Amino acid sequence: MNREEIRDHVRELADELTEAPEGLFTDVQLDKFINRSIEKVQLDFLEFMPWYFRKEVAISLVINQREYNISSDLGIDGNIVITVANQQLDFDEGAGPFLATITPNTYTPATLCTEIDTKMTAAGGAAYAITYSGKVFRISNDSTLNLNAATGPNIANGIWSTIGFAATDLTGFINYAGDQYIDVQNFLMFESIMNRQAGSQNRPLLYLDPKDLFLHETVGATGTPANVRYWGYKDVDEIFFVPTPNANGASQLLGYYFRKIADLNSNTDVPELPRLSHALVSLDVLRKWYIRDGDKSAASIEGRFNTMLTNLQFRLGNPQGPRPGKRPGTPEIAKMTS
Repeated sequence: MNREEIRDHVRELADELTEAPEGLFTDVQLDKFINRSIEKVQLDFLEFMPWYFRKEVAISLVINQREYNISSDLGIDGNIVITVANQQLDFDEGAGPFLATITPNTYTPATLCTEIDTKMTAAGGAAYAITYSGKVFRISNDSTLNLNAATGPNIANGIWSTIGFAATDLTGFINYAGDQYIDVQNFLMFESIMNRQAGSQNRPLLYLDPKDLFLHETVGATGTPANVRYWGYKDVDEIFFVPTPNANGASQLLGYYFRKIADLNSNTDVPELPRLSHALVSLDVLRKWYIRDGDKSAASIEGRFNTMLTNLQFRLGNPQGPRPGKRPGTPEIAKMTS
């Protein structure tokens, strides 16, 4: 359901259960409650279906830098961060190597496309077009193009994984698309952080609890990016790594985090939640109104919300669906969405 349909559903439920509380049909008021209820429903599902909200980000370590801002350094709050550790793009146009050096900065996908286009056009001789659509970066020119993502002399500080390209040279065409989605979603919280180990399984970093200040404040050792072993929160929007890296490490760490569901800003916006759970948003909005007004139907709507939530947590918590022979029937599905 989109925002307008959620509002209509709230009105329908209100008419069904009792006379609507005063002011219930004010769109501006309902829209505020809808966004708050979306946050509530996300948290209700986070434990049961983390795979739905989980995202991953490549984290580049910078020499002598221990603390990293979640937005401006890691780029997982709607931005992409370019540092000296991931600023180089090796390519050629068939007659010799070129290097495009991207200026360290915090970019949106659109501004990063413009920056890459500018630097590749200046370094080479062809006309370039860099685009980002469907969460994928694409690089093309009008003549000959080879992307040296595996054998380029500057891959140690390469941009490739940041823009979704695998460590493989690409030749023979003039248009290339990234191998992975680059999704710049809003950040909610970290789940875990891994240290990428060449030729072996990634090793999880140990989390240092903020109350263990002696670990954070006294461990001042430095080490290679591959030997970074711990992470923790410095404050609400900064994390730290131990030991402090003694060299740059492009995409050395792999962070798993949960994205925050975006607010609905127009009537056609749809919550980034499983479709079957959209009705839960309507019930939660109505529950807030009834609790506020002390309406006698509050217990009824509370019961319907909790019943539907329990059913959906059970069903949606299994990404493989119901077990063979245990498919829910039409009446059961109707209860889950009513």
